[in-house]
Amino acid sequence: MKSSFISTVLLAGLPSIFSLPSPPICRDVTFSPSVEAENVLAQNPPVDFTNATEVVAFLTQKTKLNPVSGTYKIYTQLCLPTVPISGSPKPLQILVPGNGYDHLYYNGLDATPLPGNINSWAAFALSKGYPTLSLDRLGSGRSDHPDPLNTVQAPLVAETIHEVIRQIRGGEQTALSALGKLKIVFVGHSYGAILGTRISADHPDDVDAIIHTGFAIPTANQNALPGELADVYLQASTYDPARFPPSVFVPGFLIATSKEGRRSTFYSAPEDFSAALYDKDFKLKDTLALGEAITQQPLISNTYDKPTFVLTGRQDAVFCGNGSRELGIPDCGSGPTSQLAAVKLLYPAVPEGKFDTFTQEHAGHCNQIHFSAQEGFKRAHDFLAAQGL
Repeated sequence: MKSSFISTVLLAGLPSIFSLPSPPICRDVTFSPSVEAENVLAQNPPVDFTNATEVVAFLTQKTKLNPVSGTYKIYTQLCLPTVPISGSPKPLQILVPGNGYDHLYYNGLDATPLPGNINSWAAFALSKGYPTLSLDRLGSGRSDHPDPLNTVQAPLVAETIHEVIRQIRGGEQTALSALGKLKIVFVGHSYGAILGTRISADHPDDVDAIIHTGFAIPTANQNALPGELADVYLQASTYDPARFPPSVFVPGFLIATSKEGRRSTFYSAPEDFSAALYDKDFKLKDTLALGEAITQQPLISNTYDKPTFVLTGRQDAVFCGNGSRELGIPDCGSGPTSQLAAVKLLYPAVPEGKFDTFTQEHAGHCNQIHFSAQEGFKRAHDFLAAQGL
């Protein structure tokens, strides 16, 4: 017998949701987590972000631990499926974008995950019965923008996500009270995937499965920095003070200003994606905080033993090349010898039967924003289904 996810699970928990249009059923939900973490003390930020010597000196500086704490606003977009489903409700997917993006990445760059948008992960997940919670990381989108150098760093950002998950699990958010009983799948893209490794390392019981996209293990001769320098990062408030007011976007919040450079970093061949969609992507691009740049290292999760899936475009120049197609066409490989499969080294406790990868053809780093996106979405959700999720 089929039953509606909305009527069986969320009728009591979300009475106001029916005032919103359907499909999709979405609403804004704001969290205010109080967190603390061991960041690092970063100093001497570059003056010229196209100067390789300055940038390398900043990224490789010796640092010491720097305890930070605070209460921050974290914006999320909750979307609920309207499709009938059979059996138990599907897990909640928490979607965390990478540098240069906010929650719109998972909507295929639309305001909400519209059915028919082939580039929307959220729309695909919703069509399969999964509720989604797309998150603006601390320092991005509609979330708070504290000190970009020594506050917006991976350790603290990961703790804000952990606290969001804890509040959902504990039923502390009225708007999500009914979702606290659901299992949780963490989906992270690029830097969001790196944050996922921190969640699984430091809080292995937070989630029931992890999907990493736009992520792999670089080889010894691969370094994304040379290509990324051609993206020409500038202070966001200098580049576009109307969109990035200096009162909020203090020095240290950077934005990629080269349309061609950013495309060569994030995309594969021109025939693999819509030029119009890239125009929209470049217009909507978000910031990178300097503190994020210096804390990009993934962690090893020694005790996490739950399902883990890696989905990455074959031509990912960030993790499988030198940061740009202009410096050579990247190839992440496929199968057990691929750079995706090497992610298993970060998850020694995950059984072989709970770990899998898929190399998305005709796609670059931002694999979702390519014509082949649907194949990647399907493989990832087939994996979840095979794991009983």
